Amino acid sequence: MAFNRLLAAWRRLWGSVAFRLTLNYSLLATGTTAFLLIFAYGKIVDLLQVQFSRQVILAANRLATHHDLQGLEALQKEVSQLLSDQTDIDTEMYLLSARTGHVLVGNLEFIPLAEPDGPASPIELLKETDSPMLLNVLREGMPVTGLLTLRELTDGSVLVVGRDIADMREIQTLIGNAVIAATLVAMFLVLVGTTIFRRELRQRVEAIRDTALRVGTGELTRRIPDVDETDEFVQLRYDINHMLDRIESLMTGVRNVSDSIAHNLRTPLARVLARLDKARKGSGDPREMMAAMDAASAELMELITVSEKLLLIAEAESGVQRQNFTPISLKKLLNDVFELYEPVASELGIILECRARDILVPADADLLAGAITNLIDNAFKYAGAGSHILMQASQQNGTARITVRDNGPGVPAEHLGKLGERFYRVTPDTPGFGLGLASVRAVVTLHGGQIDFRNMNPGLSVDIALPRANITEQ
Repeated sequence: MAFNRLLAAWRRLWGSVAFRLTLNYSLLATGTTAFLLIFAYGKIVDLLQVQFSRQVILAANRLATHHDLQGLEALQKEVSQLLSDQTDIDTEMYLLSARTGHVLVGNLEFIPLAEPDGPASPIELLKETDSPMLLNVLREGMPVTGLLTLRELTDGSVLVVGRDIADMREIQTLIGNAVIAATLVAMFLVLVGTTIFRRELRQRVEAIRDTALRVGTGELTRRIPDVDETDEFVQLRYDINHMLDRIESLMTGVRNVSDSIAHNLRTPLARVLARLDKARKGSGDPREMMAAMDAASAELMELITVSEKLLLIAEAESGVQRQNFTPISLKKLLNDVFELYEPVASELGIILECRARDILVPADADLLAGAITNLIDNAFKYAGAGSHILMQASQQNGTARITVRDNGPGVPAEHLGKLGERFYRVTPDTPGFGLGLASVRAVVTLHGGQIDFRNMNPGLSVDIALPRANITEQ
């Protein structure tokens, strides 16, 4: 049972991405450190063995030279002196034997070799190499491992010089234990650090998860709280909060649009139904029935117009039309609109003026022309007969600007900020559905531009600005 609980806890811990990433990188760092420690350990051991070998070789060469200069008896006295001077008594090993194999002096005895196919004796084995080698021997009757080298002297005698490597083994053991301890401590610190990092990361993510859960339950105003720290999560918090602001704005717009659609479509449909019902219950006069049908058709055409404008706004806001952008001339576009409306303006006694520079901007010509005609229609409707309406295309501060200005009564200041909202009308009694300026704003936004409404006292000025990056002037 306890094992199952421990296994379940480990699975939950391993399920954390933060834990796995931290553990993997920490284990990589620990493995690298352990490898470097082991490499250093090997080099230190090699250095110790080289140092011990050098000491043995130097001692053997010095004694061999002493023999060459003063003879065998002097060498025997020298070895006896070395063995009795209490210096390195625990480590030094010497053996001097005559040509006949008789041991003259020394504290070293060889252990017979156990390999039948190898050299006959350790002496023969040492003669095969000039470098010191490790052999198991008896020093003062005690079995030890020594680093030995052999010198054959000129008179046929043999000198063996060696050193007990117990000190070197102790150093090796000490360094090895230090490497193992360092590795274990590093692994422990890895586990502790991984757990701490996971907990810290979980606390950072917890606020994001909590906000996401609450937004999912309908709390669209919920936002990730700000923190004083500066790290990658700050930008993530900013991006998510910006996304939530946009989602809340869109959802609020959808609710408002739904309410407005229900309100604005219910009245025309009720009128259509009432007229048709009256005609059905009437005297049956064909003229009355025709008038009722014409009125119903007009109402339904208005509803179709509303649907088309809503569809246009939706397409513009979704960016579907952006793929149809081509360079168009604002001068040609405004001149086309001017030619379309100039006869109507003359009949109404309106002075329509067009001033346009030849500026090319990437745009959807139909959408942009539709937005300008909406502004002209509004100017005709509210400025009235005898007014002066100006269409202008210019470049200001590297930005293309389209302006439609009239000298009518303008718009009260408290209404300027709401112009362009769906179904919003300054004067509710005026015919219309309040979708014209909403469609203009959507088209301008699609083109990456901005729209601004200003009272000119008298009149209203609508300015459309397109980004500088989208401009090429001829």
